[in-house]
Amino acid sequence: MRSKQVILLLIALSLFIWPGTAAASLYDDITESLICPACLDDRMTVAACGDSTAEQAKADIKAKLAAGQTKDQILAGYVAKYGDIILTVPSKSGFNLMAWLIPPVATIAGTLLVYFVVTRWARNHRGRQRFLGDSVVLDEVDEDRLQEEIRKYL
Repeated sequence: MRSKQVILLLIALSLFIWPGTAAASLYDDITESLICPACLDDRMTVAACGDSTAEQAKADIKAKLAAGQTKDQILAGYVAKYGDIILTVPSKSGFNLMAWLIPPVATIAGTLLVYFVVTRWARNHRGRQRFLGDSVVLDEVDEDRLQEEIRKYL
């Protein structure tokens, strides 16, 4: 009987605590997703900025959340007013999609280029020198060049 009361008490407390935590988390997420309109050059988020414009934006976000607007609706309102520059992260559509695609593609392409250049260099290097114990045996190309240099100076 005692354990049932404890379980019911925990359920009742969680119903009162979790919605407030979710709203606070949503508020924090929105303030981190927006650049302060007064700090567009500095790229400072609304959450990090302490000037009066940021305070007005924070109050506006709280009022919109209290009115029942979603994160997407609030962000869309700010984008409509200030443009895409107000967002801390570029949208994943249109030309902004390139900001998401180019870095991983360039990293993969660069890695493959380095791999193929190094393996080709190692393969060519191995083919030109053959080791027999501690001495180096010259291949035909190097032998011809050596004989030509010896003829020049002797």
